[in-house]
Amino acid sequence: MSNFRNPKTVATSFVCVIAGIWAYCLIVAPLFSDGSYASVALEKTKDIGIGFTIAALFVGAVWFLIAKKKSEA
Repeated sequence: MSNFRNPKTVATSFVCVIAGIWAYCLIVAPLFSDGSYASVALEKTKDIGIGFTIAALFVGAVWFLIAKKKSEA
């Protein structure tokens, strides 16, 4: 079975994507931006973190449902 159709692999991949989004917003961006750590982290969380997380959750849920359906067939 392809990894693209393995529900466990799909779920793990999207958890990693979401973790990467939040690591960028809370760790990487504040370190490389001017301004206080808290203000940059808050701005990036509002601008990037929430929107990208929602998008990743949506795409991940659709992909997971398709993978689950294909793996049962």
